[in-house]
Amino acid sequence: MTHFARRALLAMEKYAPLALFRSDGGSRVAVAFVNVILVVALARALAGLTLAILTGPSLPPTESPARAEFAPGSDHPAPSRPIDGAAIAAWHLFGQAEAGRPVEAPPAPLPATSLKLRLVGIFFMEQGGDRALALIAEDNGPERGYRLGEPLPGGVRLQRIQRDHVVVSRNGREEALKLPRLGDGVPETAPMLAQPNAPEPTVEPMAEPAASGEARIIDASAVVERLRGEVMTRPQALEDIAFASPYLQNGQFVGFRLRQGRDPKLLGQLGLRGGDVITAINGVRLNSPARGLTLLQEVLGADRVDVRVLRDGVEIPLTFSLGGRPPR
Repeated sequence: MTHFARRALLAMEKYAPLALFRSDGGSRVAVAFVNVILVVALARALAGLTLAILTGPSLPPTESPARAEFAPGSDHPAPSRPIDGAAIAAWHLFGQAEAGRPVEAPPAPLPATSLKLRLVGIFFMEQGGDRALALIAEDNGPERGYRLGEPLPGGVRLQRIQRDHVVVSRNGREEALKLPRLGDGVPETAPMLAQPNAPEPTVEPMAEPAASGEARIIDASAVVERLRGEVMTRPQALEDIAFASPYLQNGQFVGFRLRQGRDPKLLGQLGLRGGDVITAINGVRLNSPARGLTLLQEVLGADRVDVRVLRDGVEIPLTFSLGGRPPR
C-alpha cells in the first residue's frame, strides 16, 4: 500500500466517527469528503500499477559496496592482494599451444661408389619394393639382374633400388651407383620403370630354345599407323599393345616378357600372346633393356621388322609388315 493511501485511511478513521454524530447536512459533506479521498487514492494506486506494467519490474536495490577491511590494530584498510598473472596464465583458459614439430633436415647425398660397376637398367616398383630389379655390369662385362640384398662384384651388397640410382653397402658404408646420362661418354642406357600394374620381372633357369620353322608374315600396318603419330609424343602409347617386363635366365637379361595391354585386341592382331618373350629384333639379340629400347625406336620407321619370340620354350620367328605391303 502506498504512502498516500495510508494517509487517506488515517483521515477516514479520524473524521468518520465524527460524521456519525452530526446532522444530515454534515453527514452528507463527510460522505462526499470520504468518497473524494477514496477516488483519489484509487486513482493514485491505478496510476502506479499502470506505470509498473509499462516500464517493467523495477531492479532490486543494489547492495552497498563492501566495507574496506582494516588490518588488526590499524585504522587504515589492509592492502589488496596483488593479481598473480603467472597463476592465471597457468590455467590455459584458451587452450594450450602445441609445440612446433622440428623440421627434419634432408639427408646428405651419398658419395658415388668408386667400384667399376655400371648400372644398365632399373625395374622399379612403387609398391612391392622387394620385387625391384637392377641390371648391373662389372666394367664392360655383361650385365646381370640383381635383387635387394644380393652380393655384387667388388664385395658390396645391393641395399636399395631407387628410380634413377641404386645404393650399395660397402663395409657398412652406403654408396650410390647412378644411371649414366647421355653425353657422359658411356654407352646409352635407360631405366626400366615399371607401372603400378606391371608384372614382376621373370627369372627362370637357362634353357636352350627349340628349333623353329619358317617366319610367319603378319600385316601390322593398321596397328603401326595408329601408334606412329603418338609414340614420339606419348611413349605410353606402346602400352596400348602390351606391358613389358624384363625376362631373366640365370640372372641374364634375355628379352622382354609381354602382357596384354590396355586394348586387348591389339596384341592378338599382331599374332602375339600374353607371356611371349621378345628375344631378338632384326637379328639383334636383346641382351639389355637399353638395346631393346634403341631397336624399338629404329624399327618404328621401317617397312618390315623380323622378331624372334620365345613361346613355351620354343623360339618362333615372326615378320611384321609395317608399310601395308608384303615384305620382300
